[in-house]
Amino acid sequence: MQALPNSRNEIISFLRELPKDAGIYKFIGEKKIPIYIGKAKNIKNRVGSYFQLSGRTEKVINLVKDAKFLEITVTSTELEALLLEQFLIKEFKPKYNVQFKDDKGYPWIKLETSSDFPSAKSYLGKKDDKETYFGPYPNSYAVRDTLGLIQKTFKLRNCSDSFFKNRNRPCLQYQIEKCSAPCVGLISKEDYLQDVKATSMLLEGKSEDLITDLYSSMDLHSKNQSYEKAGFYRDKISALRDIQRSQSISGFSKERDALYLATVNGNTRIGITHVHKGWITGHENYIQETEGLEESVFETFIKRYYLSNNYCPQSLVIGQELINKKETEEALSEYHNKRVRIISKSNQKDKGLLEITKSNTILASRGKSKDTKDLSSIFGALKKQLYFKKDIRVIESYDISHHSGSGAVGGCVVYGEEGKVKEKYRLFNISKDNAGDDIASMKEVINRRFKNKDIGLSKPSLIIIDGGRNHLNAVRSTLIELELGLDDIELLSISKGARRKAEMDSIHTLENRVIRIKKGSISHLFIQEVRDETHRFSILNQKNKQSKLLMRSTLDNINGLGINKKKVLLRYFGSLEQVKRASYSDLMNVSGIGPKIASLIYNELH
Repeated sequence: MQALPNSRNEIISFLRELPKDAGIYKFIGEKKIPIYIGKAKNIKNRVGSYFQLSGRTEKVINLVKDAKFLEITVTSTELEALLLEQFLIKEFKPKYNVQFKDDKGYPWIKLETSSDFPSAKSYLGKKDDKETYFGPYPNSYAVRDTLGLIQKTFKLRNCSDSFFKNRNRPCLQYQIEKCSAPCVGLISKEDYLQDVKATSMLLEGKSEDLITDLYSSMDLHSKNQSYEKAGFYRDKISALRDIQRSQSISGFSKERDALYLATVNGNTRIGITHVHKGWITGHENYIQETEGLEESVFETFIKRYYLSNNYCPQSLVIGQELINKKETEEALSEYHNKRVRIISKSNQKDKGLLEITKSNTILASRGKSKDTKDLSSIFGALKKQLYFKKDIRVIESYDISHHSGSGAVGGCVVYGEEGKVKEKYRLFNISKDNAGDDIASMKEVINRRFKNKDIGLSKPSLIIIDGGRNHLNAVRSTLIELELGLDDIELLSISKGARRKAEMDSIHTLENRVIRIKKGSISHLFIQEVRDETHRFSILNQKNKQSKLLMRSTLDNINGLGINKKKVLLRYFGSLEQVKRASYSDLMNVSGIGPKIASLIYNELH
């Protein structure tokens, strides 16, 4: 451990003495504990970058200020350095390294294998080593559905031990064929435990092994002319095949994990869906507990998670590019002694799996209100990274959406320090004169939004525009024309990068600067979230408007269907969409609509 020098000359002399080998370095605080741990291919170059006079982020400046000592460990390879780095980060949890915590509170399925006749139940809480657990599952509905399949197929009990011990006749679960009634001896202990074993195999993703065993049992009993017993196993196979059709994920033959990163209200969460032999066997969520110096939260998590676990599947499906993908693949492959592939360009099956992972991750994010962050720290980071002079309190983001100039709308979403402020979202129908011209449409929206100069507390401190420099300049000129002034409003636009990749986005500011937010940083993820939410809001409402326009246009083209009959149709069915869904006989029930008009309407809409 070496004390860090203070003067510039001492620092230059200190850096000259550092080795050029691969290894790890630890910045240590005044309490003699690590505050940041990193790995490097060349220690001298990497550590030297922290002491450069320009180009350092606020966090790096604070790290160097807080660090009192530096400790170096040389390794023979970069992989050894990577493994040592992950081990030490997990042990010390330095404050400048990004940290993740397991998102507790997800339900499991518990098989009470300590009992003579184990029950299968939903479980939430601390696990008991005597029992067997499967999961975790993304929500209670997934557990309920899975338990329903288990009860239907294997008829395991779900009652309490006290209820079980005091039965003298079968309960309702037996009557509806969801329990084999072991409480009153209607199934032997041996046969019941076979069903428990089969349940375990199913939940572990060993469905094909299970079906093979069932075929063997069926053939054996058939050979011994025990046809009733053979029929029992045949029914089990049939039920499992039915489950496979509804539950299988497109027949993956090899195990894989799908990972998705979601940022909701500034809270970053990474979800992992595990697939084994074509079956989803669990979903986990991890929350970013602290921010760090690492640029890519996703890449950091993958290394931390899979280099700390004894198991890693052959394929990791992520659906986005990693900066150091090749290095990460090589590290995981060598550590787990098998080839590990990171799939960033998904085929159709992998896209379907990612959608499931995305849904479960976002669902968990929205369902955990207690995890919602105060966005003031993120607003502060944005201010520093974008060189704003004023604090950010309220953000308004704007996007224009249309279909070849038709059904054009402008959407505005609002974020405050508490997150999304949905009651302040706005939608603007674009006039025919400006529809199809994005810049003219944006000017119209901004003009209508701010034409009342006395906007008081609703005045945003930052306006984000989806577009390039021309969009930014148009909005700026509109605000000046309104005599609103830009003294207390920051303004920026976001333009798509090469091949429309989010990581290549450019930020345009009023000072004619183009800024690239670091890919994977909290600021980058938050700006992506705001832009995606604005786009989602605008697209959704544009599609709804376009659907209504198409329906109106279709009704207008039907000869003999005048204004009054259209009003009668809309009054009867309640909406244009319901008119489209109506059958010929439904249309005939409408007063004033005869067979001829009903036929014309039905044929036109279908």
